[in-house]
Amino acid sequence: MDINEKKTAVLLFDLFSNYEVSVALSVLYQSSRKYDVFCLNEEARSEEGLLVRRTKALDDICIEEYDSLLIPGCMDLRDVIDDEHIRCFLKKFDSPQMIIGSISSSPILLLKAGLLENRKYVAGVMKEELMKEGFTMKQMRNMRDITELKNSDGTIDTLCIDKNILTAIGCDFIKFGIEFGKMLNLKFESGWYSVN
Repeated sequence: MDINEKKTAVLLFDLFSNYEVSVALSVLYQSSRKYDVFCLNEEARSEEGLLVRRTKALDDICIEEYDSLLIPGCMDLRDVIDDEHIRCFLKKFDSPQMIIGSISSSPILLLKAGLLENRKYVAGVMKEELMKEGFTMKQMRNMRDITELKNSDGTIDTLCIDKNILTAIGCDFIKFGIEFGKMLNLKFESGWYSVN
């Protein structure tokens, strides 16, 4: 398949946070980028109540058709974090050529699937809470959680790019969407999303 014909996979699950990927999806649309929505079930309901029908089941992925993955966070990942289908799906994107955009709590899904080994990332969670769920400090050694975003100079990093993986805190969803588009070398007007 021609690299220009590659698509983006969007992974959704119940209680996903729609606003966190709204700008990224708009950037894909604005640039005429094709994407498929993957869900465990026929539909996924966002935390806002939006009902989205999947394009494909997780098992139906032909990874050669994709060069990127977009994942929103959600208020509570407990229903999906240990799902073997999701873990297997995510592992298919474990390649330096795949661009991955993961926001809010969803980097924890990547962590669980082994995709964040030796990568710096931010996540909209607290390490203390993850330790209660069985994660170790060793597993989270490269993570900055929501309590660790402030730098020594007073600036705050809500977004992190390490090689092919983009992670962000949910409140920075606009910059996240724009950066995801830039990482894919898409042609779009970032001014659409400016509040100035």
